[in-house]
Parts: sequence; C-alpha cells; structure tokens
Amino acid sequence: MLLKIEGMGCMHCVAKVTKALEEIGATVKKCEIGTCEIEGVSDVEKVRDAVEGVGFELISAEE
Repeated sequence: MLLKIEGMGCMHCVAKVTKALEEIGATVKKCEIGTCEIEGVSDVEKVRDAVEGVGFELISAEE
C-alpha cells in the first residue's frame, strides 16, 4: 500500500511515522518525506489512526 502523508518535514518525522506503522503490524518497505510504502496491513482506518496519532495527515492510501 502506498501512503501519501502531509506534514512530514524531516527524517525525524519519517522515523515517527515508521515506528507508528510498525506498531500496528505493518512492514515498512520504504518511507520518505511525504510517502511510505507498507505491506501487511490492509485496514486503511487503522493506518490513518496510526499516522494521525503521531501528528500527521494521511492524504491517500492506494493498493
């Protein structure tokens, strides 16, 4: 799943999002400022809650 995330501005932001996604069981294949590619979690609302829980906004999630 490819995620577009608003509000990420530095590598610290990338680390926060990566950690939040891993905590819900996602495998983070690649995470950069503004985008993350994950596997293992298909529930978009669960992903949205994780991303927004650390202060960012999930703009889109595409398979």
